[in-house]
Amino acid sequence: MLYIKLAWRNLWRNRRRTLITMVSIVVAVLLAAVMRSMQEGQYEVMIDTTVGSFTGYIQIHQQGYWEDKTLDNTLVESDSLYAKIQQQSSVEEAVPRLESFALAAGKNLSRPAMVMGIHPQAEQALSDPKNRLQSGSYLDTSDEHSVLIGREMIQRLNVQVGDSLVLIGQGFRGQRATGLYEIKGTVSFPNPELNRSIVMMPIQTAQEFLAAPNRLTSISLILNNPDNVNKTAKDLRNSLSPDRYEVMTWQELAPELVQSIQADRGSGIIIIMILYIIVGFGILGTVLMMITERSYEFGVMISVGTPRLTIAAMLAMEILLIAFMGSGIGLLLSIPVAWYFNINPIEFSGNMAEVMESYGLEPFLPFSLSPEVFYGQAIIIFIITLVFSIIPIVKASKLNPVNAMRA
Repeated sequence: MLYIKLAWRNLWRNRRRTLITMVSIVVAVLLAAVMRSMQEGQYEVMIDTTVGSFTGYIQIHQQGYWEDKTLDNTLVESDSLYAKIQQQSSVEEAVPRLESFALAAGKNLSRPAMVMGIHPQAEQALSDPKNRLQSGSYLDTSDEHSVLIGREMIQRLNVQVGDSLVLIGQGFRGQRATGLYEIKGTVSFPNPELNRSIVMMPIQTAQEFLAAPNRLTSISLILNNPDNVNKTAKDLRNSLSPDRYEVMTWQELAPELVQSIQADRGSGIIIIMILYIIVGFGILGTVLMMITERSYEFGVMISVGTPRLTIAAMLAMEILLIAFMGSGIGLLLSIPVAWYFNINPIEFSGNMAEVMESYGLEPFLPFSLSPEVFYGQAIIIFIITLVFSIIPIVKASKLNPVNAMRA
């Protein structure tokens, strides 16, 4: 307790010196935390765009479907399968889909299309097509003979909402698939490829069109906590027959996304490391200056019998207090900044927006509010401050009292 009192008094004997050291730590924590929050926020957008609008956190397929995506490898929809899925407490919604490809034609033009059979209500938890409507109205039931098409698809086919759309393709086990459907509305997704090719129809209508009653290509799962992905997938693999079903996490479904995030995170860590080095040497210089200014004081203390270990302990406590206060203040300042940009994300326009949309991303950047982003950076800067203070403390404890008092 005595060391703490002495260290606290010594800190405020020279307020300017203490504040300069503390501000350097505050700025370091603030910059590092905000930079990491921005970077992690970008990753969250990338994951949410992919996982939240298309794949889901986990997908269940018929065994072999992912290697050979044909209707012949579709799974049979059953109550027992849904019952096993609902046994997982972390599963918030199970979203069935039936996907295939067909030729879509209007009056004069035709284009290849990705046909996606969806459950109108359950799909809201995944791609949220109702809120992505650009024109027309949403699907009402699972068996109505209507479709939603991408905003660019309707332009390519030169048709309008209310017109008829002809679909021609191949159904289950090579059966012929043809149908005539009313265009009920247009949808817009962040992924431009979907906007150019997507045709969404009610799940039962899709099963009828593809001659695949009660069959699905996948069941996408939405979780109440994304951190439970691996555990939930493991539990499902144990409860479902491995010879019949395959359970895949979003990391397995989109490995290219995982690799791009890892590569970008690596470059971000390099930038953060450079910041750490600059901050560390800045703190080192400040602490050296602080000890040099007090050389006479330390010389007197040693000459009157103060143990060198006591001087080192007192200096260590001073640095500890400065590091603790600087890291704490930096942490407290970084949270409101990240919170503001999380509520009011940075919006991109012009060429930058077009580039982001070309990669299937929303043209805005919210900051992450993940707790480890903030306390992690505060702890790292705190440790760096202590490490770079070891040399000055050792130097002060080995001072020659005669030389120190002459300086």
